[in-house]
Amino acid sequence: MTTLKIASTALLALLVAMPMAVRAQTAQKPAEDASAASQYKNLNLTKDPKAAAPGEYKLDPHHTSVTAKLAHMDLSRYSLRFDSVSGGFSFNPSQAAASGLAISIDPNSVSTGDPTFDKRIAQKYFESDKYPAITFTSATVKITGEHMVVDGVLDFHGVKKPVTLKVVYRGFASPRLGFSGEATFKRSDFGVGQWVPLEADEVTILIETEFVKS
Repeated sequence: MTTLKIASTALLALLVAMPMAVRAQTAQKPAEDASAASQYKNLNLTKDPKAAAPGEYKLDPHHTSVTAKLAHMDLSRYSLRFDSVSGGFSFNPSQAAASGLAISIDPNSVSTGDPTFDKRIAQKYFESDKYPAITFTSATVKITGEHMVVDGVLDFHGVKKPVTLKVVYRGFASPRLGFSGEATFKRSDFGVGQWVPLEADEVTILIETEFVKS
């Protein structure tokens, strides 16, 4: 058999095999999609905070992101992400004031996409060896519809100051609660004022999280 015939035969076999592989992949996807659709339908998701189960909840790190945004030379609002977050939430929908939130962030887990820069931020600016955790502990929780205002204390870089967290309640699907949160503060208030105003003093924290009932 000539080289040309061998190549032609191989190409023909490949063209025959490709549709079969595509069909095999397509056959698998509907089953996955059907399962996802069925699970979503059976979530029984409710947006009413009063319909959520009261009790103790633990933060789900796989469905949590904490991002800090600040301006750089007023040209961009770049982001820092923290990859190690833990905490818990005591929820009492009938008496919001009795609810409580405690969050802890590892400053060494800061991530910008540049490991060298991450290490510099953690060690030089956050002084993570001296201050190994960034924490937020709630003092009061107020619920109005799907919105919450959580007043608490941020302990950052060895300084404790009051910070208000504005929260949107995303809903309850047993055994999970979901929230989006936002807070703004000046980093110089916590002794991290390097490069201001070239690097903005005002920092916005964005939180997306789920808690699972203990």
